[in-house]
Amino acid sequence: MDNRTDNLLDLYFSNEISEKEASELKGLLHNDPEAAAEWKWRQQIAQTTRQMKLEASAAPTATVVQMPVWRSFSRLAAGLVFVVAAAGLVFYFINRQPDIQEAVAQQFEPHRNNMPFRALDPAAAAEYPAEVIRAFQMYDDPAQLAQAAEALGAIAAKYPEHPEYALYQGVSLVGIKKYAEAASVLRPVANSSTKYHTPALFFLGLAYSGNTQYAEARQVLEAYVKDKDGKTYREKALYMLKILPK
Repeated sequence: MDNRTDNLLDLYFSNEISEKEASELKGLLHNDPEAAAEWKWRQQIAQTTRQMKLEASAAPTATVVQMPVWRSFSRLAAGLVFVVAAAGLVFYFINRQPDIQEAVAQQFEPHRNNMPFRALDPAAAAEYPAEVIRAFQMYDDPAQLAQAAEALGAIAAKYPEHPEYALYQGVSLVGIKKYAEAASVLRPVANSSTKYHTPALFFLGLAYSGNTQYAEARQVLEAYVKDKDGKTYREKALYMLKILPK
């Protein structure tokens, strides 16, 4: 992501962006997956910050009242007990192990459909069998991800010279939480020398994580982060590496 995109994002989240700059940023987010991922990440941070401010402003103001000395000591003791208990809860929530299954579901997003027949050229679709086009139509519909996994599996088996079919099949399987099957499908793509091996590394890392194969997950996610093309899901991969058991 270049400096211009980073500057436009800073202007957007500081509410200083002009109408012309907003239009420019919209075009960049549409065409640059890395910029779109960065925008989504900053949006989540902004929403969390706003929620914390709202909760803080909604907290009731304590009222000071006079009471007998013995009752003051009693209230003080009760207050100390409450503080200790609250501190224990805070320590628990800070140090508890995140739910890996939940984290996998949160970090998953379908890989962008980059098939040529999605382009504006109508002739591009004529080069592909109808079954391939139909499989990717289902893939583009989140409600049909399970059907897409089945259809993509069929065309991946029929056309093994197209590793991209296996990639999208594996992504679909991760999306429907069939992690062991997804790992089996994605592993050969991740180990290949094709251009599809980089995104396959990330989704293989999610599949291993969901299948509690944490050592394998860490290995492939680290490989994704080190890959020169490992940019689109970099923040997601780093988050998973942070919470995976060692």
